[in-house]
Amino acid sequence: MAALLIVVLSALQGVLALPWLFALEIIGGRDKTGKVRSGWLVESIVVVGMATALFAGLLFFVPNPIMARVFGFILQTQLVLAVAILAPWALGYFWPKGAAIAYAAFREGVRQPMFALLMGGALVALLVSLVLPYFTFGEDYKMMYELGFDIIMFASLVFACIAASMFISEEIEGRTAVTLLSKPVSRFDFLVGKFAGILMAAFLMLFVLGSMLQGFLVIRTWIEKMDPVPPPAWYLSSLATLRPNGAQQVIFSEMAIWFQLSQEVLANLVLCFCQVGVMTALAVALSTRVPITVNLPVVATIFLLAHLVPVVVEMTSAQAADQGQSGGVLALLNFTGQAFYAILPDLELFRVSVAVVGDSPILPGIYWTHVLCTLLYALIYMAVPLMLGLLLFEGRDVG
Repeated sequence: MAALLIVVLSALQGVLALPWLFALEIIGGRDKTGKVRSGWLVESIVVVGMATALFAGLLFFVPNPIMARVFGFILQTQLVLAVAILAPWALGYFWPKGAAIAYAAFREGVRQPMFALLMGGALVALLVSLVLPYFTFGEDYKMMYELGFDIIMFASLVFACIAASMFISEEIEGRTAVTLLSKPVSRFDFLVGKFAGILMAAFLMLFVLGSMLQGFLVIRTWIEKMDPVPPPAWYLSSLATLRPNGAQQVIFSEMAIWFQLSQEVLANLVLCFCQVGVMTALAVALSTRVPITVNLPVVATIFLLAHLVPVVVEMTSAQAADQGQSGGVLALLNFTGQAFYAILPDLELFRVSVAVVGDSPILPGIYWTHVLCTLLYALIYMAVPLMLGLLLFEGRDVG
């Protein structure tokens, strides 16, 4: 049973490689007439077979913890690439016109030099955070944990907001949107399709960097010589069914630990993605009326205020309670903060909490409940700016 599972997981690596190999036209390329080559099915079978042989051979003949973690990293990264590439195609079954615009925006986004530049800069920052001494008396892992998610969130946020300002505002100002809207494409399809495509590109950047961060976190545990993490309970309960031998048990144990960390990292990446989505929706709404030189400063101001206001409200409320004052400067600050707090999204909700790696970590079920509630909150705050953007866009003459 254990050997069969290794073969199945190795074959899965090959299957997950097919989307990005097709996207790069390494397999299934087009001939001179523009049609897909007839041998694409044979090429796909060969790729899956080679991947199965390669990864199964490595796991059988090099059964060590490092190989298991590398296998998990490659599998996770390929899954992210597959989701990002197949998402526009899946969207096309339900919303063909919008999906076509979303796919075009996605391709334009990942081909922009700033995509590679921001992704490369974030990767360099993650590498620096890996070796950076934090002088925290044993809390370096937690500091890198929180800083790493902030780095990848900020890089994805900057890319998404700049892309929203460029792709929409410049198309409207340059009159290229007229050609598109003259076809049977509504303004809703145009605006929301652009938003979806930009968000897909941001998803790709965020989650690929998230996989890299997860690998760096594992390396950090080795650098700090932290206590080994025990295998999760669900793996221990499956040993009777798998019945692995000694070498196979090492492989499966390390994979289980990797994927246990993956679900923790995934929850935090969802929080980061929610924050990126909310700010991108604001940038998209503003780009229907203002150029990039106005859009980006406004979005940056809203971003800073949305993070600052909850802190101001909490501090002024606590000081007013301690001092027993109901008026004066504190009351004015508190009132102003409450007014902004009622309008702006509470971006502090999307902050990654180091409580998940504390001495008494939060249970996964409780943390995922928080993540799902925050996701619902983010969807509402994405919908509202997009509706306002549609109202502004409907009233604008693009002819």
